[in-house]
Amino acid sequence: MKKLATFVSNVGITPLLCCSAAVLLSACGAGSDMTDGQTQTAALSYSVDTNAAGAPVAGADDSNTDTATQALVSATSDASTDSASADVASTAGAESTAAAPADGSPRLLAMVASVNTTATTQAVTAATTTSAGYVVPTGTKNLYVAPTGSDSNAGTQTKPLKTIARADALASAGTVVHVAAGTYTVSAPSTGAAGIKTTKSGTSSAHITYVSDVKGGAKLRVTGTGILWDSKGNYVDIMGFDLSGSGRIGILAEGGNMKINYNYIHDFTVSGGCNGGGGGAIVSTGSIGNIVMDSNVVKNIGYQWVAPGTCNTVQGLYISNANNIVTNNVVSGVAAVAIQQWHGATASTIVNNTVFHNKMGILIGQGDAGATSTGSQNNYVANNVVYDNKYYGIIESGKVGGGNRYVDNLVASSGTNWKVKGSVSGSISSNPLFVNYQANGSGNYRLSSSSPAIDRGTANLAPKVDIAGVARPRGAAFDVGAYEY
Repeated sequence: MKKLATFVSNVGITPLLCCSAAVLLSACGAGSDMTDGQTQTAALSYSVDTNAAGAPVAGADDSNTDTATQALVSATSDASTDSASADVASTAGAESTAAAPADGSPRLLAMVASVNTTATTQAVTAATTTSAGYVVPTGTKNLYVAPTGSDSNAGTQTKPLKTIARADALASAGTVVHVAAGTYTVSAPSTGAAGIKTTKSGTSSAHITYVSDVKGGAKLRVTGTGILWDSKGNYVDIMGFDLSGSGRIGILAEGGNMKINYNYIHDFTVSGGCNGGGGGAIVSTGSIGNIVMDSNVVKNIGYQWVAPGTCNTVQGLYISNANNIVTNNVVSGVAAVAIQQWHGATASTIVNNTVFHNKMGILIGQGDAGATSTGSQNNYVANNVVYDNKYYGIIESGKVGGGNRYVDNLVASSGTNWKVKGSVSGSISSNPLFVNYQANGSGNYRLSSSSPAIDRGTANLAPKVDIAGVARPRGAAFDVGAYEY
């Protein structure tokens, strides 16, 4: 993964370089760095309760009186719009925007329309709700996994399987794999090894969905220095898991047209990650892209196990291909960059995230294998809180093209808040005034009543619900960050 050039001050940075995406499975060379539809015929809402640190927990959902997080509609085989689901939260504005986006970019409208179509075409026959208010989709085919199961079982609710890998072997397009609460320990002994490897693909109208039936209840723990979950299939969704351990990558998204939502990815020691192999919480790679990363909480990825801020090869949400959508995430304590582009990454939509206390906040750029002659272009970065990062808040580096827009972001208290050539508008530089800011991720990152982030965001491409399932907007305008006040 990518090695950043040595910082001689908080202001200067030389161009960032990175190895190919394959570096995730092998060491980088010197001077390189990897820095970085579901058609629901039921109106599904994946509302997540959080603890004081912003991590998903089981418990009563105080937001489910909102219209956007409510009743389930009987499922049919017809595709219908899921305006309430956070799985398609990043498509906000696509259904109601007939004209081009405010920035005049046809690419933005086309991308969002494409994702909206994908996200609203998977046939879902029913949905069930746990006691925590967490809505779990049910497909035309359902498989069940439990710590007490056996891989010789049929995978029914009464005779569950033992492993996600066995469920993958039995899955086909439209399958929902239900993973029961409990701890699942997997081994990834070497850099290229994966504790869980799934290979089956869904289709645009019938994704394969892996879901923790209790949000955050299925705890996946990896030992060794490899990858916890390597997902190779296309049209695959991964939802609601708690991932941690000694490995270097939480979820490696090698397939395209995926949704990775509502996961809690935390406390990865990334053993050996700073020595060239690199690492990350969620890493999108491969040639397809079109990955949605929505409402994930990412905390302490490599940061605590080296001198803070010195590791250059470990990222939070890492984008190496085109048309990724990153919304409603809370990212902190990442050794290098909280949200990072590299390789051939371009046309990203990065909206309504909260990132703090990382080496750097958001990096837009290209480098190494996959980089294009035009560089990373037509990126839209809006409504983000970027706070208290060691070196940079938002930075462009490497090969950067035109059409990049930075709209209504709150960027403050970093070594250097901005280093970009793209268009910046509506930016504010103020303390976001969280309810309880703790740099180590143990605080409460909702907005207090006096926060300058309230009603300061743009509606353009903003998600329709926040990370807690609260409908946007609640006030006069959209708020900035992952939480709507």
